[in-house]
Amino acid sequence: MEVKSLLSGKMRKGLQDALYVELYQSNLWKSLANQLQRLGLFGTQKYFLAESAEELLHYQMIVEFMNDMGDCADVPRIDAITDKIENIGDALEIGYETELEVYNQYKKFYQMAEEEDCVVAQFLLQFMEIQRKAVGEYGDLLAKYKVAAESKEILFFDKGMGKN
Repeated sequence: MEVKSLLSGKMRKGLQDALYVELYQSNLWKSLANQLQRLGLFGTQKYFLAESAEELLHYQMIVEFMNDMGDCADVPRIDAITDKIENIGDALEIGYETELEVYNQYKKFYQMAEEEDCVVAQFLLQFMEIQRKAVGEYGDLLAKYKVAAESKEILFFDKGMGKN
């Protein structure tokens, strides 16, 4: 007996788009970590490397869901990362904007799934919660960074980032 995918074409495409986003973010965080290392900001480098690893876990969650639904995820080609930074603030701004954009993408996909496939919609709820928390975390980090920058305690801030 052949296994038949339980995913419609629309739901499969949405999940493939989510796979791309998770891999892109992983690569983006690695790129930022590399640039932070070059700047001698090793705590924040460590933070972004951990963020990169977390995105790969999210990617794998989607792969496993697709498999459970009788489908097989395609590994998408990821665009090159071109974002350049000069300091921690730049990296955190990119992080905030990226997490907000991904949050909105998951929200839009959830709304579509809610109308078409309640199982996919239920699965997506955890990603919307992950993204909501990520947006909040980056907002908090930006606020803390601004205080650190004003008081010229960037190295102390950087060291603290390595403990997150």
